[in-house]
Amino acid sequence: MSESYTFLSRVPRFEPAAGDIPGPPRPGRSAAAPSGGRHASGRGRHRSSPHSGASPRTAATQPGTLPLPSPDVQRFTEQAFRLVLEVLDRRRNVRQLRPLVTPSLVDVVRTLALSESPARRLGVATLVRVHLRAVEPCAFEAFGTYGRGPRIL
Repeated sequence: MSESYTFLSRVPRFEPAAGDIPGPPRPGRSAAAPSGGRHASGRGRHRSSPHSGASPRTAATQPGTLPLPSPDVQRFTEQAFRLVLEVLDRRRNVRQLRPLVTPSLVDVVRTLALSESPARRLGVATLVRVHLRAVEPCAFEAFGTYGRGPRIL
């Protein structure tokens, strides 16, 4: 009887390092924009960040040209997300994340777990759905939703 094994690599860094400086301003935005935080309409303006939240789209990363994640990758991602939620709810120790994620992500999760979050009063966090999208032939972007009490986040 032969068994097939799939080995996964470490999760890559999830954000730029704290010391990274954002790139040049985007076209159509003034570098010397007023810091009042209000438009003429009176509504607050979104703060700019070095990462827009959108994944890069090039000819090589168009949908349909990259592989779908294997069931093993999907299972690993779901288990990692559940573990992070359990650490945030203080049901697990943050040290259990060390084999799965980078030290900087462990530090972020530790900080969030130690802080007093009003969201914890809503109830226990439970994973609802995890999505994986290929951004390179061997790299996937993971995102998902979780429930806390009556809310879906």
